[in-house]
Order: sequence, then C-alpha cells, then structure tokens
Amino acid sequence: MLWCDTAGTDARDVEDLAVFVSQLTAAGMSACIHVHAVPGELGRNTQFDLAPFLREEPIAPADQVVLLAAHRLKDAKLAELSRIAGGTPRPCSAYGSFASRQAVIATTAKLSYVLGQDPHCVDLTVRDPAQPEAWENGPVIGVVRRSTPAVSPRLLVAGLSLADPRHVAGLAGLALSRKFRTAVLTDGQNKRDWISARGNGLPIYHYGEILPASLAERAEICALFSPLNTNYRLKCLVANFAVSGGTLLDCTQDHAIARTSDAFLKGPPDLASLGPFVTTEVLPNLVALGTHVRGSTTAGRCGDEALRELRKAAASGDDGQIAVASRRTRPDRPASKAGKLVFMPTNGVGLGHAQRCVLIAHELDRASVEPVFAAFPSCAGLVKAYGFAAMPLFARSALHAQSHENDLANYLRLRALAQDAQALAFDGGYVFDSVYRTVLDHRLRAVWVRRGLWQNEQDNTISLDREKAFERVIVPSEAFGELNAIYSEGAHVHPVGPIVRQPALTATERAKVRERLSERYGLAFEHLVVTQLGGGVAADRGAQIQAVCGMLERRTNVLHLVLLWPTAALEPGWFRWSQTRVVKTHHAGVLADAADLCVTAVGYNTFHEVLYGARAAIFVPQTAGFMDDQRARAAAAFDRGLAGLVEPHQLMTLEREISRYLDGGEGETLRQRIAALDLPERGNAKAAKLIAELTHADAAEERPARADRARRRR
Repeated sequence: MLWCDTAGTDARDVEDLAVFVSQLTAAGMSACIHVHAVPGELGRNTQFDLAPFLREEPIAPADQVVLLAAHRLKDAKLAELSRIAGGTPRPCSAYGSFASRQAVIATTAKLSYVLGQDPHCVDLTVRDPAQPEAWENGPVIGVVRRSTPAVSPRLLVAGLSLADPRHVAGLAGLALSRKFRTAVLTDGQNKRDWISARGNGLPIYHYGEILPASLAERAEICALFSPLNTNYRLKCLVANFAVSGGTLLDCTQDHAIARTSDAFLKGPPDLASLGPFVTTEVLPNLVALGTHVRGSTTAGRCGDEALRELRKAAASGDDGQIAVASRRTRPDRPASKAGKLVFMPTNGVGLGHAQRCVLIAHELDRASVEPVFAAFPSCAGLVKAYGFAAMPLFARSALHAQSHENDLANYLRLRALAQDAQALAFDGGYVFDSVYRTVLDHRLRAVWVRRGLWQNEQDNTISLDREKAFERVIVPSEAFGELNAIYSEGAHVHPVGPIVRQPALTATERAKVRERLSERYGLAFEHLVVTQLGGGVAADRGAQIQAVCGMLERRTNVLHLVLLWPTAALEPGWFRWSQTRVVKTHHAGVLADAADLCVTAVGYNTFHEVLYGARAAIFVPQTAGFMDDQRARAAAAFDRGLAGLVEPHQLMTLEREISRYLDGGEGETLRQRIAALDLPERGNAKAAKLIAELTHADAAEERPARADRARRRR
C-alpha cells in the first residue's frame, strides 16, 4: 500500500493529492491517504474527491510513504510523518521541484531522520521556463481508459473564457453538430455565469467537479485553448488522453503546447473553425491519430515511465505482485445471470420516491435484472415490504457540522454497493453528489426517474446540470396535460404514463376491509374517512388534522383514520378523540381504497391513486417551497369536478366540504365522474422496460461499436 501525503499546506495542494491518489488507484495500484494528513477546512468538492481514499488504520510494515511537494517540507509535516510511520523504518518516495542539488540533499536527510530510512527523492524541476509541462508537486500519471470509445465521438473543449462573445457563438455552433457531441471544461465561475444566462443545454464541467480518470472516459477528443501552466488536474486529464490514444488538439494562439509535446495536433485557435476542423481532419483519422498519440513521447513519460518506480514500491508479498486497488471493472457475468441494478430513491417528504421505485422494480424480470436498493431509514421498511433488499443510508441530521456530511458517508456506501452493478436508477428532484459521483466513478448506465411539476420559484439548475451523467431520463407524466412541464429535451428523455399503484380492492374485498376495521376498533360505522396530511415533515398540518378529528367526533356513524408513514411525527392530541384512530402503515393505499372520503395532501402518488382508484377526495395542498406544485395539481382536478379543494387555512370551509361529501352524496358523484375518465395508461411497465434495456445494453451496443471502429480503420 502507498500512503500518500503532501508537504504543501494550501487547499490546492490537498486537491492535487486527491487527484494523484485517484490516478494511482485508477491505474490499478493500492494507494490511500491517512486521515491525519488531511486538514480540517476543505471545500465540498475536495472532500468528495478524498473520501474514497482516506484510511485511519496503522501503516503495515511493508507499506511505503509517497510525499508530494517535498521541496516545501516543514517541521510540522515532519512531525506528522513521524507519527504516521509509528517508529518503524519506512521507505519513502518524495517528489518536488528543488531549487538546487543541496535542497534535495537537505530534504533527503530530514526524511531519513523521521522515517528511519533513506527516501527516494525525485527532482521534478523543469529548467526550461517555456516548457508547459512543468510539474511542480508530483509526477503526472496517465491512466488508460476503461471503456471503448463511443460510437458518436465526443469533444471536450477546455480553457475557454465563456464570457467572450466569440466563444459563445462558437460553442452554439459546435453544439449543433450531428457528427460529434460537445462538452466544455472550465472554472466554476464561468460555468455558473453560462448556466445563469443560457441554461443547461450544453454539458459543462468545472475543474473540481469530476476527477480526471472519470472525465477522460467521457470524451475521445480534447481541445485546449489555454496553456497547461500549473493546473495539475488538467495535466492528469491530458495524460489520460495521451496514454489512451485520445486526440489532443492544441488550439492556443501560438501552439506552444504542440511545440513541446508530440502528442498534440495543432488545431484552430478560432473556436468557430473548430467544428469543420474536427469533422474534416480529425474524425476520418481517429484510429491513426490514436496510434500516433499512444506512441508519443508524452504518452511514454506519463505512462509506464511515470509508474515504474511507484509500481516497484507498491509491490507486496513474496511474489512481488502489485496490490490491486478497489477500482471498478465491469464484472464478467454469464449471459444468463441477472444484471445488478441499484435503485436509489431520495428521502422526500413522504415515501413517494421509494414507492415509485418499488412499483418499477416490481415490473422487472427478476431472472434478467437483480434490483437492490440503497434506501434512507424512512424508506427501508417500504422497500423491504415489497421483498427487495435495502442497504441503509444516512439521513441528514442537525448534529452534522456540514449539511452534506451524511451525503459523504452515503457516497462511500453507494459506491461500494454499485461496485459490481451495471446500472443505477435514481428517483428524486435533487441529484446528490453521492449519486452523481458514483455514476461517474463506476461508469454506470444511469437513469433518472424525474417527476415534474416543480414550483416556479424553485432553483433546479444544479440537478438539471447533472442530468449529463444520466443516459436516460424517465419522466412519469401527470394525468392531465397542462401539468406536464418540459425541463429538458433530447432523445434521452422518455415520458411514460403515470407510475401509480394498481387499486388493490374489489367491491367484495372493500367490504371485508371495512368489516375487519369495525371489529378491530370496536366501532360500528356507516362512513369511513381517512386523513393523509403528513406528520409535520414538510409542513405542519397538525391543526388541519386536529380540526378534522373534531368535526367527525360529532358523527357517531363515522370511523376516522389518521394515516401516517411509520416515520411520521405524532401529536398527543390526536389520540383523545373517540371516533378517530391513528394508524402508522406502509399500506395506506389499501385503507384509502376502502374509504368513503379521503382528506389528503396532493403529492404525485396520492393524487394519481385518487384518480386511478376512483376515490372521493378533498385535497389540502402542501405548500413548502422545496416540494412540487401541489396546488396546481389539486386545481386541475377541482376544475374538472373530480375532487374538492380546500386551502390549508380554510378550516371552516373544510368542515362544510366534509359534510357535503358525506351527507349530500357528493362523494359518490365524484367516484362516478372519475370512473368515466379516459386516463393515460399507467407507465410502470414501460419505465421498467426502459431501465432493463440499459442494464443489459453492453452486449447490444458492442456490436455496432465494433463495426464503427472497423469502418474507421478502412
């Protein structure tokens, strides 16, 4: 094992250390970072970069220390290295850019003293100031890509100022090409400004968003419009292209990179000319260019030459075999064995996301697809009730020092669960860092199940930006056309019918459920009313629930059930009413199907269960800013005469509506109207088919990919 550290003290040094270890790991070497080597204050992206590589166990006797930025070695780092080494003589490789030979000797002596063994000290100083590949802190290591090139080539444009109007027009032209697909790599501010002004139509990455080994998998051509300078992350990305035979274009004004690196082809400095150049000069020659780049001096220097000494250091055991890290490779599965599919529903207000996932999973052919779940505590019971395995995730807590700390832990869990998976299906409005990075780390075929009807004031730019990681977006539609908003377009977006539970009760079964309820609670009733307004998670509806309890207390012929998810909060006042019973259950739908009236919020699942189950309902919309637009959904049904609508503050109106439905026969009228509707076909099976196709897409897509590569060779 290589225990890697840096003598640098800046946040950028720690970021470079994370990149270095990720490159080693992607190259198949066993490398990590001791937790004591990491400072406490780090940016969010750097924390996620580091998380998979942190260890706190003692260093084994055969392990070695690798130190970056050794030319900046200070006493504090020497003391830390001494503690980590634990008093055992420890081999060390130290990399840095030293001012003189005497500086190398001094650093060697200090490390020898604290580690008990002479280190292997490597001076990376480049004496030519015009050399763009001046590597200051550590060696640049190239990693051969794991996936085969895409059938439709992908171009990554890096180093642009997106504020330049010429570049704006040029990128717009590149995005229209049908010969190749375009993405942009830039800094965070440029990306934010672009998305704020022009939306998410063009895939844009910022430098800290994705590690070089993963980003290099997502393009075959890289065009640089600015010098490499000291950006270690960008240098590693270029090295990955070089050793993999990707096409590298130097589009700087003076072509300084191409003059010093034989891996680069001179490209047009004018972005408007890049599209025609790629189409006429690059695409027809991709195979020949790849052969040239793999044989270049740059590829050799970044590949085996850079790894040779480190591979020797990482060798362990009597046979000298390289210790292979936990780097994801696609498993060799027999063709008949089920492909592993990870479902990850977010922990929303209720369990709507989880219920959609289990409904889809229920439609899958278990002989060909093996669904497993990563679920939050609120969802785990529901998932297991449907017979699926569920790995628990960490919910957000006020005890966490940072809002994303639970997601850091979930990233490690989800990453481990998906290690041997073929695909991942995520259901939620916000694409977590854990989901986004797991998909990219493991090259998973990813599906985003994204229900719509976001509120107008919601800012969903981050999630829509991360859509670029998903091969398919499945959009469960709403029952009524005016509720179906379009957030993104393209061949990858697949609208399906509403994903909704099939009503479970026949007339006979409904009567039996009501009979059993009467026996269980010792109440003879004529009317069954259920209230599903939540348990105070998204918005406090305790007042409305209490009001309904009071209204129905005067009706001795009514049984009132307050239905809650098992994780919902309770109010003691709900238990004082003789006609009301509080029920925590994952099977609220069965009880609602048996009811004469439902007083309910208007979440996606509940709304469509009302329509597809022909229930009489009074809608009381939840209005929290982070939720979907329940008021619009309720209004669409109310305007059609299919449900009642009462605003949360209208308690007197709610009492009148309940009386009208129970005493005036309005409930039966609504059921008849709903039953006469021509509703869209349910989308459960179609969504399952779209996901199953991706889970087993490797073999189907390899044939045209091989044919395309053969055509290029000819």
